[in-house]
Amino acid sequence: MNQDFQDRIDQYLLHGDTMSEEDKAQFLKEIEEDAEKRDLYEFTKNLKAALVSRDQKLKAIAEFQQECKRRKPKRRNLLLWISGIAAALLIGFFAVDIMTVGDAPDDNVRGGEDVFENVSPKIPNDTTDIDTIAKHK
Repeated sequence: MNQDFQDRIDQYLLHGDTMSEEDKAQFLKEIEEDAEKRDLYEFTKNLKAALVSRDQKLKAIAEFQQECKRRKPKRRNLLLWISGIAAALLIGFFAVDIMTVGDAPDDNVRGGEDVFENVSPKIPNDTTDIDTIAKHK
């Protein structure tokens, strides 16, 4: 009985528009009168709705993935262009900086050119004197 009734449920849910009004009325009457048939009908109806929902979700996921594939190269190309421009600017900045280091004027250093050549005067009993450091070792 369940197999025959399951076939009728499938006919009603999937091809209800091809059923006669008399067959539809008979089917609905059986569902109202028999709780077991009503439960089987509800289960089948919910299962069909879940499958339709699943198919819609899978279709939406597939469309989303296709859209992502179409957009990805554009973003990647834009990122490559931006990073290339940034690298060129950075290299240019350091190249200009290196080229101008040797051209710095000497007159902005206090004390003239011999500032770094002067030796500090010897202070007696200075602890930083090389001779004193050598004696304490």
